Amino acid sequence: MESYQETRRQIRISLALIGVILPTGVIGFMLLEQLNLLDSIYLTVVTLTTIGYGDVVARSPEGRAFTILMIIAGVGIFGFAIQATLNFWFSAENANIRQRRRTYRKVASLQHHYIITGEGELVNQTIAYLMRRAATRQTYLETAITQRFDRVMNKIFGTHNLRMRPIRRLMRRAYLLPFSNRTTLLDTVVVITEDVQYTRELRRSGILVIEGDSSDDQVLRLAGIKRAQALMALSHSDTETLLTTMAANGRKPDLFITAAVQHEDFVTRMLRVGANNIIKPYEVAGQFLSNATFRPAVNDFFNTILFEQHRTSAQALQLFLYDDSPWIGKTLGELALRERFKAGVIGLRQGNGSFIYAPEDNHILDDDEIVLAVTTAPYIPLLQRDCRPQQNTRPYLANWQRLPTPRFHQIGKRSYTLADAETAIAGISQHFIICSEGLVAQNAIDKLDPERSFVIISSDAAYTEELLRRGFRVIHGNPTQEEVLHKARISQALAIMIALDDRVQSVLTTLTSRTLNKQLLITVTAESDDMVPRLRRAGADRVISPFRIAAQFVLLATTRPVVSDFLQHVLFNYSVRLETTELYMQDDSPWIGKTIGELLLRRVFSAGVIGIRLANGRFIYSPADTHVIEQYQILIITVPMHQSDLLREVAHGSASKRPRSLRNTDRLKTTIWS
Repeated sequence: MESYQETRRQIRISLALIGVILPTGVIGFMLLEQLNLLDSIYLTVVTLTTIGYGDVVARSPEGRAFTILMIIAGVGIFGFAIQATLNFWFSAENANIRQRRRTYRKVASLQHHYIITGEGELVNQTIAYLMRRAATRQTYLETAITQRFDRVMNKIFGTHNLRMRPIRRLMRRAYLLPFSNRTTLLDTVVVITEDVQYTRELRRSGILVIEGDSSDDQVLRLAGIKRAQALMALSHSDTETLLTTMAANGRKPDLFITAAVQHEDFVTRMLRVGANNIIKPYEVAGQFLSNATFRPAVNDFFNTILFEQHRTSAQALQLFLYDDSPWIGKTLGELALRERFKAGVIGLRQGNGSFIYAPEDNHILDDDEIVLAVTTAPYIPLLQRDCRPQQNTRPYLANWQRLPTPRFHQIGKRSYTLADAETAIAGISQHFIICSEGLVAQNAIDKLDPERSFVIISSDAAYTEELLRRGFRVIHGNPTQEEVLHKARISQALAIMIALDDRVQSVLTTLTSRTLNKQLLITVTAESDDMVPRLRRAGADRVISPFRIAAQFVLLATTRPVVSDFLQHVLFNYSVRLETTELYMQDDSPWIGKTIGELLLRRVFSAGVIGIRLANGRFIYSPADTHVIEQYQILIITVPMHQSDLLREVAHGSASKRPRSLRNTDRLKTTIWS
């Protein structure tokens, strides 16, 4: 910046010197050579520029001496001016100015875009996820288009015509050109940040960035907030997030705002100033970590349709039934979505805000309902047009506020001492171990029932005492030590959750756990991306980055808020006492060979099947009632909490019966079942 200002100063000096030497030359030639004004101006210019045509020249000795001085001064001044101008024009700061102006022009052309404010790990992971999605979508589109082109070319030229391959390659490139500028979600995102270096990094990646304070009205105006569809306030400071939310809501009251907060006491304040959705990164990461460890099939099911779109082209989408929708008044069975669009309906949001999970085919659709369907990428635009053929299919963000569920700790029937806990653990098997340290682990434990088969390892004496009072079975010690893991009966455990802040301890605990139990499902948190490969090499099955998970949930809550609400409603919801569980179809399960309809799950248990994991690892989304259940399939079922144990007992023969291993590599073997 200092060099840029110095260059500008040099340009100002150059202009001042030119402004002095030009009239000096004109006056000098008029006095010394007795020339008129026009000839003096002409001679001054050709002398300073060293052109020297020779038609008008100095005749007197004094004039010639003056001319020599003018030539020397002209060469020096103009050389100095040219150098300063080139330095200014090609400086990094001037390039940033031009880039900033281009950004302003592009932002001014956006409609219904998304604004992200802040800096830090959460913003980094959000942008990185957007870039991965954009790259995945581009690759998918190119593959689909290329395959269609190749099929036509094979019919024309055949498959073995080697001489035509160069021509076919050129034709393919020409064919792909019109599709190269397809818009992705990344193209409709504007980032506001005060970090100058971060701004430059994002601009080099092609991201639209506005540099400035996100709570400043002028900055929000430059970001096109009046035309924006939603805003994500992701600052690392809750106070800055609060100010940004207040300013954005003041500029556009109907703007959909998602705010990320670190501290619980800011949640109510965010809602008061206009936030529609509150994301607590550590709580979200803790919930995801619990699912990945205790309900891996449920976790994989939602991952495939919400986040991990590079693994599958299936996606959950929200279909709004406006007044002009031809679906209104029809039953789901009459629409035949499975047959026409290979789509399954996993849920419905009714006009009063309540959800129906796994709706039956005889459900009659009403206006103001929102259909939550899952289908593959090629069918998404077809399904959207079928739902609302007369209007555009741009997603509509319902602008209501999501009230946070109150936090409360589950309390067991009895409290323990350390000695009592170790005695209780001595006879336990097929249980889950949690190595707890930090906010992610604490948020995960807060949602657990102490009466279930959990064993917690904690090195924090105060936290250990608290957990014992709440009724958890706790081992006090360092989880990297084999003795401590043996006390937790790791050889008999199904899975272990490792959420430690210390990187070395995470790797050592993972390595030791894998050594002691080859069948163990190991889920670990990684504070940075460089830890992921190390933990996998140490034996981890699943490695979770808390901020990456939080970033995915922020985007889900902003771009598909109804899908996000449904996920929070059915996954593990103590407020409505609802959960989504997984039932393993073991060798002796009485359900094998029956259809889903024959089980009468809705009538008997108020439960619904939203998905099935097949023996080959693939999923069926919202399977039909006629689907026949087969061995080694896993049913993903949403059920009231008070019915879950009974449902598991009916399906498995015991409420506690589970496979010997939850690891994917072992799940298909016939010897793994209890």
